This record gives sequence, structure tokens and C-alpha cells, in this order.
Amino acid sequence: MFYYNNQSYYPGTNGKAVLFIHGITSGSAQGIPYAEYLNDYGYGVSLVNLAGHGTYPEDLLHTEATDFIYKAEFDYKQLKAMGYEKIFISGLSTGGLLSLVLAARHPEIAGIIPISAPMAMVPGNFISDEYPPDQVYYHRDPGGKTGVAKKYHVHYEDIAVKAFQSLRDLIDIVRNGDILPEVRCPACIIQAKDDNMAEPDSSVYINEHISSDDKMLCRPEIGGHNIILGEQRFAAFEKALEFLEQH
Repeated sequence: MFYYNNQSYYPGTNGKAVLFIHGITSGSAQGIPYAEYLNDYGYGVSLVNLAGHGTYPEDLLHTEATDFIYKAEFDYKQLKAMGYEKIFISGLSTGGLLSLVLAARHPEIAGIIPISAPMAMVPGNFISDEYPPDQVYYHRDPGGKTGVAKKYHVHYEDIAVKAFQSLRDLIDIVRNGDILPEVRCPACIIQAKDDNMAEPDSSVYINEHISSDDKMLCRPEIGGHNIILGEQRFAAFEKALEFLEQH
């Protein structure tokens, strides 16, 4: 594994690579267990940071939904330039939305694996909550995490409230624009039914509205929003690997 700009790259041996984009407020480390699992099977994996992440909390004050897209485009082109025969895009939550955007724009992409990608947010969580107009930051205590999540779910303690609106704007771009009908590549859509952040039926909506003929929908009963760092993570990893091996 190589490190660059707070991001990680695992060289592959089978000619296939996966670009993984993490969720909002987190960082590229969120994908390390997933990347190591796929890399053990020969896949190159690039773990990249969303725009405004992996730097300073203040950067999220100036980061728009379009910046997320531009950064994802840049990261895809960087990985593509490495000469892999096939490139897949995977992402968690916000990263899952960006996998759909990239697939719509780049028909040459071999397939996508959006995980917990929201078409709407569950009411009452810290992203969907309403904040006073003068509140700049939301304090997110890093305590309370256990196991793998404690090690890899790295995030700013003070998160710009504006970032939550940027995510909602990205949801609008994907859901209400022409993104989903333009997705025609193979797709493996993963979301746990007990997701408490993204509306749990988001995966069903995505499955029904993309134009892909080759698609699979994986909806485990449990796993939560951050399924790739929970107790059920290997079930998600195995489903992703099954999809990759078939394509």
C-alpha cells in the first residue's frame, strides 16, 4: 500500500481496479478494511478523499456538491491513467452517489458498487436536522465507537453545517436530474434495511431507476449505514467480490 495526500493506493495484480469514495464527514481510512479484502483477491484499490475532507475543518465551509463531483472526476482519471483493463467505482453514502454520477458520465466504467447511497435522509439524524442560521459547526464527538469503526472511521470533530446542505444538494442532482437513467453499466447496490442515516429504500429506488440491464440488489436485514465497518461487513465485502468476479 502506498500513501499520497492522506489517501491510499493498493496495487493490483489481476488487471482490475476499484476506486472507493468514502462518506461525508469521514475520510479515506473508512475504506481500508474493504480495500484490504479486495486487494487480497488481486484488485487494485484507490482510497480517495472527498473534496474538503482529509485537510482542515474550515475547508468544508467552502465545499459545494459540484466540488464533490469535480474531485471524483479527477480521482477517476488518475486511476484510469494507471492502465488497468477495467475500473469499477464503489462508494459509501456520498461516495455511493458519486459512483452513480461517474457511471452516468463515463460509460466505459466496468461497473459500480454504491453502498448506503441516499436518495433521501432519515429524519432526525445530524445530517437531516435543521440548524440555527448562525450555527457554523456541528460538534461530533468521536467517542462511543468500538472495534473496527473506532480504528477507521476518522472524521472532523467540528463539521461545517454547510456540508450537510452540500450532501442534500448532491442527492437532488442525482435523484432529480438525468443521472440515474444514464447509468447503464453493471451495478451491485448494497444497503442494510436498518440504515438509520440514508432512507433504507434508497437502494430500491436506485435499482428501479438506473438503466442497467445487469444489476443486483443486496439488502441485508442488519448492518447499519456504515456497513463496511460493522459486524456485517464481510457479508457486504463478499457480495461486492462476487459482483467483481462476475465482471
